[in-house]
Parts: sequence; structure tokens; C-alpha cells
Amino acid sequence: MTKYLICCFILMCSFFAGQAQVQDSVREDSVQEKRIKFAIYPALGYSPETKVNIGAIAFFVFNTKSKNPDFHRPSSITPYVVFTTNKQVLIKSDFDLFFGNGMNLNFDARVFDFPDNYYGIGSETVPEIVEQYTDRYIALSGSLVKPVTPQWFGGIRFDFQYNNIDNLVDSGLLATDQPVGIDGGRNMGVGPAFRNDTRNSTLWPTHGRFINANATFYGKALGGEYSYTSFLLDYRQYFRLFGPKSVLAIQFRANMTAGSDIPFYKLNKMGGSGRLRGIEHRNLYRDKQVMYFQVEARQELFWRFGGVIFAGAGEVFDKFGDFGTDKIRVVYGLGGRFRALKDEKMNFRMDLGFTDNGQYAFYLSVREAF
Repeated sequence: MTKYLICCFILMCSFFAGQAQVQDSVREDSVQEKRIKFAIYPALGYSPETKVNIGAIAFFVFNTKSKNPDFHRPSSITPYVVFTTNKQVLIKSDFDLFFGNGMNLNFDARVFDFPDNYYGIGSETVPEIVEQYTDRYIALSGSLVKPVTPQWFGGIRFDFQYNNIDNLVDSGLLATDQPVGIDGGRNMGVGPAFRNDTRNSTLWPTHGRFINANATFYGKALGGEYSYTSFLLDYRQYFRLFGPKSVLAIQFRANMTAGSDIPFYKLNKMGGSGRLRGIEHRNLYRDKQVMYFQVEARQELFWRFGGVIFAGAGEVFDKFGDFGTDKIRVVYGLGGRFRALKDEKMNFRMDLGFTDNGQYAFYLSVREAF
């Protein structure tokens, strides 16, 4: 399967290359080319949760003038529609919009019809013990922040989601565990958001830092059915290694929750295409708290191609007294990159990751992991 997917990645890059040559022929002095960049491609992807994805993805990048010439903050939109061999339908769009006054609206909108997996809760779950159920949901989550200085932002965080849980297995894991949220329902949350951003680019930074901190309060007063609080601390730093084409990126992230009324599908996870790549399924390890660290070395190779190597470690746990080094999972891997737009470093990526306990996972996705 892995060899097949690598071949698919190469074929997609070949197609992208053909499209790129057409785009490269567009007149460089075109005003529209300078302000708005657009590309659309067929999407062939893969993740452990969805298996093979087939659909279409578009890239929109709008150059935004900044008062500080050292910061490149273009607006970007990446909508896609895919169907998977797991009989899933995914409609999603990521928005990262910067306005003339420096305000940033960053959010993603999702509509999923999603046969999903439940492994239980905690750090000792295993891939072999699993229940599949159907999760149909719509979600809108993100933040709206305004600059206090060119690097410091403040604003609000929002998260609205509705889940319809169906097709549970009689006497299965969910029926046995009876976790909060087994009947689905509404999650409605808002709270303060703070950000410090000194990156020289939001798409492919080569130096600078990014700190994102927020608290989200969920409750019935907002129209939700569950009451709890979620906290996030996300710290990233970028360094040039051997020049502008070689970058070292590091990330420390802590997602924490308080309260007992937290739906199981909103518990924190540490697997997936943007977290610790290599864990067999993004839902395999989840609990109230998660902390992880990851590092990635990125290298531009030739033309629009690049490569990365990465590693990371993390753990999920119920409360801080449960944290222990013996339960930490370690991942490592490598990946390939192809730049979808000529003048903007927004990448299509392929990653292959492994864990210290013998798991592995393959991802085809867009944008960098962090």
C-alpha cells in the first residue's frame, strides 16, 4: 500500500508540474497575478482514518500589504471536497485572512459524513480493540484577532460544532464505556485569544516565532449542550540552518480541558497529519489533557520540490498527576513536498511516520504540519 501511495504522490506531482508550467507562462506584469494567485488540482490523498481520498482542492492566495516589510502575511483559502474509500464525505475549507488594518480572521469550516473509530480513552488503548460508528457533523472554529503591535494580537476564539452519532454496535466499546457525548449534540464555545507572531512568512517561515494562547468556554448559555473549558498553548520557533532554503521548525503544544461534561469526540488527541505523525489513527490516544513536542528539518531541493525529516514525542492523560514518562509515545519519519503555486510556498505534502511501539501512518495533505 505504501509503495502504491508513493507512486500516486509522484504521479500527482507530475500532473502538478504540468499545471505549474501553464501557470508559469502567465505574464509576470499582470496586476491580477500579483494580487491574487489561484490553482485547482484533482486531490488524491491518504490518511489512516480515511484511507484513499479522491476529490478536488483549490488554492487561493491574496497578497496583503503589511506596514512592516519584514513580515509576509498573505491571505489564503484552501477549499476541498473529497470522497474516501472508507465511504466518507469531507467538505472543508481553511481560511487565513489578513485585512488592511492587520486584523486576522483564521478559521475552518467542515461538513463531514464520517464513519469513525472509537478505541476508548487514555494512553493505553491499542489499535486492535476498536469500534466503528458513524459521526455526521458540521463545525466552524477559529479566531478573530486584532494587532496591538505588529507582533502582538488579541481577540476572541470561537468553536461551534454539531454531531450526530449513529450506528453504534450493541454491547460494543461505546455502549460499555458510556462516555459523555454518546448521543452527540451541540458544542458552543467562545473565549479570549492571544497571539505573538514574529514569523517572516505565514506560509513557509524561515525564522521567527509563533505563540498562540486561548481559552474557550462552552456552556448552555451559548446554546450548547455541554459545559466545560478548553485551554491551548501553542509555541513554535523557526531557524535558518544553512541558508534561506533550509529551515528547522520546532513546536510545543499543550491542549488542556477542565470539567467533567466533555464529549468524547471533543477530548484532546495527539495523532493526525498535523500532530505526531506516525500514530496509527488520530483517535487512538485521547484524553482530557495532551502535551507534545515535535521538530522538523525542511529543505528546498530543486525547482518546486522539497523534503523533510521529523520527530516528536507526547502523551495524553486525565490529570497532571497521571503524567508519566513511561507512557510517552515517540514518533519519527520523513516526507516530500511539492509547491502548488509558483510564487507562494504553499505545499502539497507526503509524510511517512513511525512510532516507538511499531505503528506507522502515511499522509497526503496540504500546508505544513506546523
